[in-house]
Amino acid sequence: MRYLASVAVLAIAQIGAAWALADNNVARPGGTYASLEAETATDCERLCTDDTLCMAWSFHANSCEFKAIVPAATPQEGIISGVSARAPASMRARFEPVPAATPTALIAEEHEALETPVAAGRPEDEISLALLGGPVAEQELRSRLGN
Repeated sequence: MRYLASVAVLAIAQIGAAWALADNNVARPGGTYASLEAETATDCERLCTDDTLCMAWSFHANSCEFKAIVPAATPQEGIISGVSARAPASMRARFEPVPAATPTALIAEEHEALETPVAAGRPEDEISLALLGGPVAEQELRSRLGN
């Protein structure tokens, strides 16, 4: 029975370590409540795991920052950050930087097709404006109903 308990503890520890996420060149700005010295990102992660309030961490130049929340990830060179295993599962997703979209030239015909001129004076437009509570030229402001 003791052997089974020790195997279970070891398995849970390994699963917890696998859930810990670390991303290179990713910062998590904001939510810092403590800053400690650490030699490596692994040490920083271990220190965060030992702290019961730490939900995320960032490591840069032997400085380890503990976060009480899981801030949004942003790309930044030279920073390693991670999320604690105790953070909610929805916040433990890995940061995937989205490549910038290359702008495409808009063809003149497409541009003209996007701009549809509004035909003024059509009865449908007047009805639509009235239904939307828009101004009607003949009427002034209406009095308020009720108190």
